Amino acid sequence: MTDLLVEYMVELNSNPEALAAHEANPEQSARDFGLSEDDIQLLVDQNTDEIQKRCDSSSIDTKGTMIIFFKS
Repeated sequence: MTDLLVEYMVELNSNPEALAAHEANPEQSARDFGLSEDDIQLLVDQNTDEIQKRCDSSSIDTKGTMIIFFKS
């Protein structure tokens, strides 16, 4: 079983329209993708350590995947 949060990160890296939607409204974009409320909270909290850990432990090839899509 794959991790939907990891799939979302990969999608943001490979789909400019998904990235634009995320930049415009990260919570709604993540919700529309189907992420759980817990995963959406990781994004809202900008918990890059946990997101990176999930990417690193995934069976999906995430080498080179950027996870920095957050506004300061």
